[in-house]
Amino acid sequence: MNTDKQQWFSKAGAMSRWLLLTAVFISVPPWLRAQDIRKISVPLPVNLERADLHVWRTDYQPAAVVVLCPGFNGNGGDLLRDEQWRAFAREHRLGLAGLSFASNPELFRLGRGYYYASQGSGDALLACVQKAYGKKLPLLLYGFSGGAHFTARFAEWQPARVTAWCAYSAAWWDEPQPDNHAAPGIVACGADDERYQTSLEYYQRGRRLGNRWAWVALPRTGHQPSAALERFAREYFAAILQQKTAADGVWLDRRGQIADDGRRARDPQWSWLPAADLSAAWRALQE
Repeated sequence: MNTDKQQWFSKAGAMSRWLLLTAVFISVPPWLRAQDIRKISVPLPVNLERADLHVWRTDYQPAAVVVLCPGFNGNGGDLLRDEQWRAFAREHRLGLAGLSFASNPELFRLGRGYYYASQGSGDALLACVQKAYGKKLPLLLYGFSGGAHFTARFAEWQPARVTAWCAYSAAWWDEPQPDNHAAPGIVACGADDERYQTSLEYYQRGRRLGNRWAWVALPRTGHQPSAALERFAREYFAAILQQKTAADGVWLDRRGQIADDGRRARDPQWSWLPAADLSAAWRALQE
């Protein structure tokens, strides 16, 4: 057999194998595809009814872990099937995990339950990460609604363990604490969400303390997940991971005008981004 035929049969064989694997994957039911996600459980802290972390299996040792935090009492394992988050984790060699905590809803307004990371749920997350990966790893957190409650409070409680975070649309927020070396983060809310004003006020209070936070107001958006915000959060996280020092970041006003002189550090009218080339995406997200 000449070389051209050998190459053709080789390519044809590879294509056949690819088509077979694709067909098998498509025909595999969701319960079998879910085998690349494992559940990590720890003893229940006080005021929790469930304390699980769903972890996407990787073939590498991650340098940090992205933790996706769903809405009220949600199952974060469902979020791990998003190929965009998986691709992001692979590209940056990150772990990918989904929070699956639950508490009696009557506890939350009393200042108890898993929303309040310092009361035990934060330790539960850290224990799950240790159990899953065998060591302490820095965290990047993305939380929506109930997940935003947990995300913001965890970042406030353990800023040294948080590389960056995004809290999208919590119903109420705690008072940011001064001099706690706050981790960089995004506070976001839909412009048509009744949580808008409280979210904006939380952001403003943190900015008056000099926290390196960005504000995102999503136009024509109610209380709902946002693929556009998730995309921007990934870009934001990637820029943070590539930063050498915090001085690499920039301050922007609401029109996207950049001031690099540092005089805006405590002005709530200005947001902080880890890289100037994020400014166009940040501005477009809000138009």
